[in-house]
Amino acid sequence: MTKQANESPVQTDEEVGPTPVREISEEDRALLENPAAKRVWDLLTDRYPDRRLDLDTSLHGDLGVDSMEWVSLWLAIGRSVGVELDEEAIERVESVRDLLGEVTERAEAGGAAHVASPLEQPEEDLSDEQKRYLEPLGPAMSVMARGMFALNRAIFRGAFRLSVEGMENLPEEGPFVVTPNHTSYLDSFAVAAALDYRRMRRTYWAAYVGAAFGNPINGFVSRLAKAVPIDADEHAVSSLAFGAAVLKRANNLVWFPGGQRSPTGELQEFKPGIGALLAHFRVPVVPTSISGSYKAMPPGKTLPRPTKITVMFGRPLSVDELERRGDGEGPQDRIVQALHDHLAELIARS
Repeated sequence: MTKQANESPVQTDEEVGPTPVREISEEDRALLENPAAKRVWDLLTDRYPDRRLDLDTSLHGDLGVDSMEWVSLWLAIGRSVGVELDEEAIERVESVRDLLGEVTERAEAGGAAHVASPLEQPEEDLSDEQKRYLEPLGPAMSVMARGMFALNRAIFRGAFRLSVEGMENLPEEGPFVVTPNHTSYLDSFAVAAALDYRRMRRTYWAAYVGAAFGNPINGFVSRLAKAVPIDADEHAVSSLAFGAAVLKRANNLVWFPGGQRSPTGELQEFKPGIGALLAHFRVPVVPTSISGSYKAMPPGKTLPRPTKITVMFGRPLSVDELERRGDGEGPQDRIVQALHDHLAELIARS
């Protein structure tokens, strides 16, 4: 699923809203009589008021639900109904009818069908192959990683005249989360060059699987950097589990809350994943501004040009503070909105 929710065409007033009950088949009315299914139906009608909604509505094609929107929807269903859908169930869902059927089945099965949240027991959602990305580097790879760190820092201090501000804002001990804006493939390397090696040893990176693990060379470099593969297009729940596993092991995490690179250089809206992580783990979060990287290597360019890059670490924020200041229905919504505002203010000052 790759289509963004806000890319779906808005329908005319005559086409929007839920299908009247009189137009629903007897079989579908029986499905909506289930309390859990009815709560999810009501949730969908509130969430997508500008769409025509019936049980044949495609979540992807008609509502524009991409995989990160699935995370937000999955959390909302958990709050409303008290059941959690695993990634296998989510992959089976194509239409609203499919979703109501999965929820009904889970609700009727009760505790036996309860799925452990990837936030509570994240490594249960990861295969043995995936878990290896969480393991510490061995002695030989640690030596190579330190050499790569020194080379990367030398390149950025030289070719990009890297300037680092706000190092004193980084917590001395972890775990904590760094949340930079994202406009260029250079961003991760710039933040890595800004950090000291002591913190780097305890830091993992949420990296888009297509770019960071697309070939054996990139995969090897990403392993040295302790990147974990995030596939927000197809596997948002297991991607969330990777972030949760890093924090549960008391390591630091660099997470780009806007997802993929901004095509314009402007700060994007944040995906719901960061709100879910912080609402559960409630560790300090450091908004981080990266300026200059878009000019040096914007999306579409394959070779960078030497341009001054500045990394500015903002003051660490508590989740309680973000939750108090933000707007939204749930805690994760308020956290995301307040964090976005803080990062926007930091970028404006940089």
